[in-house]
Order: sequence, then C-alpha cells, then structure tokens
Amino acid sequence: MKSWLPTLVLVILAGTLAAAVDRFAPLGDGNRAARPGDGYGIAAIRTSAAQYPREAIDSDSFVVRVARPARRIVSQQWSIDEYVYSVVPPERVIAVSESAYDERFSNVYELARRYHPAIATDPERVLRLDPDLLIVSNSSRADFCAIVRSANVPIYRAFTLFTTLEEVAETIRVTGYLTGEDESARRQIDLFWSDINRAKARRPVNAHHPHILGFGGTYSYGAETLFDDIVQTLGGINVGAEGGLKGYDEVNSEQIVRWNPEWIVTSADKGETKQVLARLMADPGISLTQAARNGHILVYEQHIFSPMSPFTRLFVTALAEALYG
Repeated sequence: MKSWLPTLVLVILAGTLAAAVDRFAPLGDGNRAARPGDGYGIAAIRTSAAQYPREAIDSDSFVVRVARPARRIVSQQWSIDEYVYSVVPPERVIAVSESAYDERFSNVYELARRYHPAIATDPERVLRLDPDLLIVSNSSRADFCAIVRSANVPIYRAFTLFTTLEEVAETIRVTGYLTGEDESARRQIDLFWSDINRAKARRPVNAHHPHILGFGGTYSYGAETLFDDIVQTLGGINVGAEGGLKGYDEVNSEQIVRWNPEWIVTSADKGETKQVLARLMADPGISLTQAARNGHILVYEQHIFSPMSPFTRLFVTALAEALYG
C-alpha cells in the first residue's frame, strides 16, 4: 500500500487551495507541459508505445507519467468507463463511475455487475484500492484530482466533450497507450472505423442530403458537436448548425417549425421510446414538421444515442439504417 494518508490529510486541510493546486502543481515527478492547452488528452502521447515510462499530456496540460503497465485501473466518468472496458481486461478495472451500473445509459453495465468494481467518488476510498492509474474527465472535481496527485498516483484528466469521430478514435488510442493495451486499442479502432465506414456506404451515390435535427427536449446540437460530425459523415445536413446554433443550445417549437426538418432524432430512457415518440407527435409545433408528417421521428434509447465513446458506432449505424435503409 502506498504511503499517502499523511499527504491526504494535508491536502484536505488546504481545501480552499485545492483548485489552484489542481491547476498549477506538477503531477508527481512529472512536469507541466510547455504549452498550456495542448492535447485535451487527444494526440498528446509523448513517448513511444514500446517503452516505459510512458508519458502523455492531459487536458490540464500536465505531463502524466506511467511507470509500468497498469494492472489496477480506475475510471470516474461514464464515457471513460466505456473506453476503459473496451480495451482493458475487465478484472483490471477496480473502480468506475456510478453510471457504469445503470443499464439505462451504460454499454458496459453487464461487466460492471459481473466484476463489481468500486464506485470512484471518494478519493480516500479510491486510494485505499492501491490503483496504478486513474483516468477521469476534465470536468472532474479539482479537489479529487489534487488529492490523488499528492499521493503520487498517475491521474489523467481526459477531454470528454468530443466534437468529432476522429477525437473518439484517438481517445481509444490514448486509453490503450496509458493502460499498456496498445494492441487491444488498435483492434477497437479498426472495429470503430469499420462500422463507421459501413454506415457511410449505405448512402447511395448522388442521394439527397437529408436535413436532420437532433433534439434534446429543450436544446439541439449545433456546430462543433459530435452529433454534427456524425450527420455530416453520413451525408446529412445538421439543421441546428444550419440554423446558427453552436454547441448545445436551447431550441423551441417555434424554431423547429421554422426550420422544418425532414428528420428529428432524439433519445429516451430504456423502454420508453414509444412514450417519447407520442409526446413529440402531440407537440403542436413538432407535429407540423416534415419529419412528423412523414413518420421520420427517430427515438433511440440513451445507451444508443448518447455515448461519446467507442460505442458511438452504434448510433452511427442505427442512424444510417434509418436514413438509407
């Protein structure tokens, strides 16, 4: 067991400084990256996959150093759970986010329930598990990261709000690199692009470019979102981006009627797709769109629609099948 408890107490006592420590202190014996903002955890590998220690730049521009292949790995965010389980033998995943156990959202819940990893919310509990590596989201709590760093445990803050399929594939590669599972990551990347390319091939040559609206209930998906890249990849036009939205932006029925999309794509909790579809069809605005009149409202369960992970390929495949048969 690592000797981390005294340092842990000191960090907790310095609670008001935790955010500053997380942002500016080096990780263990690593160094702050020379150019803040490099990488976001993407294309940030610093050393060869054939050697140890391995180094990568995380979303905070820390140089994270991994001394040896990781055997005890912690994930702390729902999409990272799916990256880790996609490339790492499940018995080596010792803690995950609470969402990993939720079958409404997770694509790895069966593995979580079978292997019973801990829930990675309490830093003291996580450190008592004696991990080799933590991979967390760049939105994770600053004090959590500061405590783990003070214990000299490698912690990599990964960028998780992806805007392109390329970023998803590159994050698979980085996950394999950090965990020592490079070959497994390569296989997952091949599977990912194989499914994406198969979905793209469904579109007939010179086919119409369908106008598609992604709908989140009160918001839509504009430019610089993963949804936008998926729609463009499949030969469609993202109505939200065309309407001037950027990122995840609010939208109302009046706007949707004005845009008049040919397709509307949304999500529902497990087993509730019919109920969500009925509510949308009953909406006075949405019911006037081409999408509603032509029966082109697509409702996918959350574990299909929402992943920003290797499982994004499930949504790309499902959407291509609906659009092009």
